[in-house]
Amino acid sequence: MYFTNLIPLVAVASAGPSSINYLHQLSAALVKPAKLVPTAQFNFAPYQVTNIALDCKRPNNKTNYSCELYFALHDPNSVRENNVTSCSCHHTWSWDGVNGSLSTTDWRTPVAGYQLCWHDDWTFFKSSVPSFEHPGNFSLEVAHTYHDDENFTVPWDYPTTIATGEVIIYEYYEGVKKHGDNICLREMGPVNATVVGILD
Repeated sequence: MYFTNLIPLVAVASAGPSSINYLHQLSAALVKPAKLVPTAQFNFAPYQVTNIALDCKRPNNKTNYSCELYFALHDPNSVRENNVTSCSCHHTWSWDGVNGSLSTTDWRTPVAGYQLCWHDDWTFFKSSVPSFEHPGNFSLEVAHTYHDDENFTVPWDYPTTIATGEVIIYEYYEGVKKHGDNICLREMGPVNATVVGILD
């Protein structure tokens, strides 16, 4: 398996609605109630996505692939006050092997919806896969709610930061086995994910 030319996760304007409209819609899925806080006033370090593993398998070419994605996520912005700053995330979805899978135009129906990666009573990591063109081209969206009394005051001291972008890997392994097809992707990273918004 060979993997090259990994493009870092960044906010992509053409990937969906404007970030402000998008983040307002996200607020219902992440935290309630929530308000949008501009990121310009903060100096957030990017999330780090590592150990990306994507496998798409099917028993024969008459059935859809079953795709499974794992990756590790680290948020360096919460190191000072939080015991848990990293976690592992997991998603599954179906793919016909030909057509890309995109969310609806309002991004309310992603390819793989928000899943909890880790949580306790007050904080959590979540992630989703908004779009999937093929195993070498898909988007990730990650969010973290954590305690921060350095930049926020009670009762707004548990913000949710969000990073989104596109992962492109130009080479990946595709094999045909005796009992089916198998497409594998591995990338150790780190891939930086820029924080594009805050819900508080």
